[in-house]
Amino acid sequence: MLGWMIVASMSVSSGQPVLASEQFNDLQCKIEFIDKDICNVSFFRRFLSVRMLKSGSAERILYKDVVRWSYENASLRKRSSLITTKVEHIHIFSIVYRDKDLGEYRTLVIDFDDISNVPPMKALLNDIMPESAPRS
Repeated sequence: MLGWMIVASMSVSSGQPVLASEQFNDLQCKIEFIDKDICNVSFFRRFLSVRMLKSGSAERILYKDVVRWSYENASLRKRSSLITTKVEHIHIFSIVYRDKDLGEYRTLVIDFDDISNVPPMKALLNDIMPESAPRS
């Protein structure tokens, strides 16, 4: 509680918005051509942290390196038996960022089916920059 109060007082004194530390667990993430993996995504004051659980790799994305992001939702039909199909609804966030080590653009794709994660993640990403217009 005391740590949160210190962060809040720092944001008031500096006049800049401070993003609260927010964590989303057990999502599906894919960075460029690396296989999709279960991941945890955390938003901190100045950066976004992505930890891949199976591979053990981690990516730290500074907010100043985010070029654009977008959100989409989609429905996938999956056959559950010979007769019935099941519809699965997924939410997809795509974040394009500049990799400072390689000097190129990379894309982080986060997908999940829990709609309760959408509003807080959209709000945190909107604090970084407005959502990119969808392509037509």
